[in-house]
Amino acid sequence: MTATDIVESPLGGLRVLVAEGEEDGAVALTAVLRYNGFDTREARTEEDMMRTARETGPAVLILDLDLPGGDNCDVIRRVLKLPNPPEVVVVTAHTAPALRTAALRAGAAAYLLKPADPIELVRLVTRLGAKL
Repeated sequence: MTATDIVESPLGGLRVLVAEGEEDGAVALTAVLRYNGFDTREARTEEDMMRTARETGPAVLILDLDLPGGDNCDVIRRVLKLPNPPEVVVVTAHTAPALRTAALRAGAAAYLLKPADPIELVRLVTRLGAKL
């Protein structure tokens, strides 16, 4: 059980995976998404993220580039090689334009800076999910 299981159980909507190493960040993002009807899971390491993505087949992955065990943009490339890969939304504290460009070139659909605006995040996830 994670801290966000207390907030609200998954609702059965569009599947979203939040890959965030920091508990506070993961809880906040997951809570916002669940309150907006998304079936949201969490992963705290790259290994956990890849396993959960394979098991649950999320439509959208919210990814922090500082995920423990991950190596920035290479993790985006790896997740996009999964069968039926999710749309990847990077949510990070990294402000370097070169990293933003690298993440988008690696296949990320969007690059948001922390703290991500909850309304913008929900709209983006909804839009990406509608493409499927």
